Amino acid sequence: MENATEREMGHLFGLIGGLLVLGGGLFAAAFGITDLVLGRLADAAGALGAAVVLFVVGALVILFAHFAEHGWKDRPFVSGVMLVVLAVIGWATLGLGGNVLALVGGIFALLAGVLYLIEPAQRTVSTLASLG
Repeated sequence: MENATEREMGHLFGLIGGLLVLGGGLFAAAFGITDLVLGRLADAAGALGAAVVLFVVGALVILFAHFAEHGWKDRPFVSGVMLVVLAVIGWATLGLGGNVLALVGGIFALLAGVLYLIEPAQRTVSTLASLG
């Protein structure tokens, strides 16, 4: 990326987003275990299933935010697309309002992905402008 602050902000937002999604997974797991103890098996299965999805999405967001900063500095497009896709998958599978921590974490992951996509978009536009 041209600007180190964009990369640093993308990394920070990705880490914050992943941690918030993991926190949402912890809350979903706690509610699932509570439902299980109270004998509400269907509610427990739903909450524990949501917790598993949140744990996986949160871990992947942290992983791709880490890759974007350390391993894939020369490939910001891949990291940006993966973070945007993970945010959309989290929202699509879990809905937009059930878990506020996961929702806010998804917003941070989306912002991190967009920050990583700015530089490749600028390069593409300048290349197309020079051709025209």
